[in-house]
Amino acid sequence: MELEGLTSVYTNVVTKSSVLSGKDFDDFKSMHGNTKAALDYYVSIHSDAYVATYFGNMDKMVAAMRAYKGLYKTLFLNRKAFADFTSQGLKGIELREALSKAHKDDFVMGRGSALPDCFCDFKL
Repeated sequence: MELEGLTSVYTNVVTKSSVLSGKDFDDFKSMHGNTKAALDYYVSIHSDAYVATYFGNMDKMVAAMRAYKGLYKTLFLNRKAFADFTSQGLKGIELREALSKAHKDDFVMGRGSALPDCFCDFKL
């Protein structure tokens, strides 16, 4: 449900399972954890945009490297707001507007990060 809600707002989301198919994806799933982490890191720092869904060590490193390289389209998703809105059944425009307000409110309260252009307003 969460991925469906995310893709209803951000229509150009690419996941490993959407890039790899069949045997390639099965081979990928059996890779050693460090190999998968290295691939995730490489793709994350070279993507046009990045959504940090869990702000753990990998997200912190990716965000730092993206900032260092001047790639500012990095969003630290308000997971609580996203979960609340998707569980309420919000999708599409309603979800986009609710997330946009939540992220703006977070930034005003000093809890979020500002973006040059909000992902909620950005058209791919």
